[in-house]
Amino acid sequence: MNFSDSESDFNKTLAPWIGKTYKVINMYISDVFHKNNIQVTKEQWIVLKILHEDNNEIIQNDLAFITNRNKASLARLINVLEKNNLVTRKPSKEDSRKNFIYITNKGEQLFLKMKPLMLKSVEVLQEGVTQNEKKIFIKVMKKIQKNIQKQTV
Repeated sequence: MNFSDSESDFNKTLAPWIGKTYKVINMYISDVFHKNNIQVTKEQWIVLKILHEDNNEIIQNDLAFITNRNKASLARLINVLEKNNLVTRKPSKEDSRKNFIYITNKGEQLFLKMKPLMLKSVEVLQEGVTQNEKKIFIKVMKKIQKNIQKQTV
């Protein structure tokens, strides 16, 4: 990779801005949850959202794929959610290697309490951003993901 003198400043590239923005968003969402006395992480909320929207069981390995998490990381996350009675894990009767994950009533109620907070958070995050800017941003993010995928295949 050749960088000219004018491009040698790392802060003028996309990578640190993506990383900083990701961290700021996580801190903001964590703060919103904390202020509303919700003891769930953004990652746990994502799992609850997927389970809520699916309305059926999801195989744990499929959930790992959907959330872009490795199996061990997702297993730890599910353990915490299960400990807090937000999800339940049931082994498959046909294949003992598979676990089905279900959202509990408590998990459903918490998700429904959190959903408006997340929608408002997205509103705050996107304030002043035009539809065209969102479209361009998503297009750029897809290009970056595609570039990375080409390098890791």
